[in-house]
Amino acid sequence: MMPPRSLSEAELHAYADGQLPRERAAEIEALLSRDPESAALIATIRQQNAELIRALDPSLAEPVPERLLRAAAPPPRGFAIRWWRETFALVATLVVGVAIGWIVRDALLASQGTPTTFARQAAFSHAIYASDRGRPVEVGAQEEARLIRWLARRLGVEVPPPDLTTAGFSLVGGRLVAGNQKPTALLMYENAEKQRLTLQWRKNDRNANEFEFRYAAENGVGVFYWVDTNCAYAVSGDVDRTKLLEAARLVHAQLVAGYSPHLQR
Repeated sequence: MMPPRSLSEAELHAYADGQLPRERAAEIEALLSRDPESAALIATIRQQNAELIRALDPSLAEPVPERLLRAAAPPPRGFAIRWWRETFALVATLVVGVAIGWIVRDALLASQGTPTTFARQAAFSHAIYASDRGRPVEVGAQEEARLIRWLARRLGVEVPPPDLTTAGFSLVGGRLVAGNQKPTALLMYENAEKQRLTLQWRKNDRNANEFEFRYAAENGVGVFYWVDTNCAYAVSGDVDRTKLLEAARLVHAQLVAGYSPHLQR
């Protein structure tokens, strides 16, 4: 039987989504009873799925517009050949358009680097978890050592939580975020006014040293982000930009001054 550490991120996602064969799902279920960190990741994935369902299911219950029903009705017999020709042309155009879109997307991502996409993901994750007053994190600040080990194991890189008390924010805890491309670590901070910031990072595949801060705003959430050799970082919050920049500078300064992460072997 496969030991817990050999479980891949893809297999855990497949298990959470109920897409594995019954035999393998039963094996993983037995392994999860001895691997609380993987079990916590499964819970996170399922929570995200539930949030998406709550957000999107109301749209599925809406009645189909009359114009779409008319468009879906079979054409008159005399127009069948023309209808198929037009449909074929439309599908061909759509396929070419999608292909070109993905090519352009890849080119933009390559030219702009990890931070562009990462900033959008960081803002989205912040919006989801910072608004959760019940369980915003998986591991609380009182278990900081366990939190560091858990995130380091999942990402392959260790980043001790920076101290943001001089900016008025205290550590709440952290969690693992299942990103589109790779797992992301998230630490949450809160001040006396119950405003929250999140620090997120993920392992960077490129050899980049883009220490200059960049700023992005996504749906009211501000994000300062940068890249070093090992990781891409983002500090996010729906707070004043000056306050967010102060926190980002504190994080960056502590990383440079001695908290610089090291790859796990």
